[in-house]
Amino acid sequence: MLKIRLTRRGKKRQPIYRVVVMESGSKRDGRYVENLGVYNPLTNPETVAMKEDRALYWLSVGAQPTDPVRRLLKNQGTFDRLARLHKGESLEALVAEFEGRPWPPPAVEAPVAPEKSQTIVEKVVEVVSDAAEAVVETVTNVVAGDSEEESAA
Repeated sequence: MLKIRLTRRGKKRQPIYRVVVMESGSKRDGRYVENLGVYNPLTNPETVAMKEDRALYWLSVGAQPTDPVRRLLKNQGTFDRLARLHKGESLEALVAEFEGRPWPPPAVEAPVAPEKSQTIVEKVVEVVSDAAEAVVETVTNVVAGDSEEESAA
């Protein structure tokens, strides 16, 4: 069975914990399936940085949190979002709510309206054709000038 639990890191008397998914029979600091975040109890207030989408995923597939992790998830509101996920709300909307982003994301406006892009294309074609005519005229003058110099010599 999979458990969401803490593994200890840090120095003596300065613990910092990883929130991980691991087999229930594994050692405390043993091999884990996935790292979900970190928990630092020494800061005031306690620091918790967790991947909400992955935590919701593992909880939805049946991973059981230990009591300390259950307290962390409850304080973050993850269990409330899990209940809403089971009722059919989208995972993206729940994660956006956790991160403080608007959902659905604001629509990206097209930089140029289609009507304006047509006029821009027409202007570009006009400028390019004028430039091409100028190049042809210059080349014609240069060639005519070379032939005049040859006939004069």
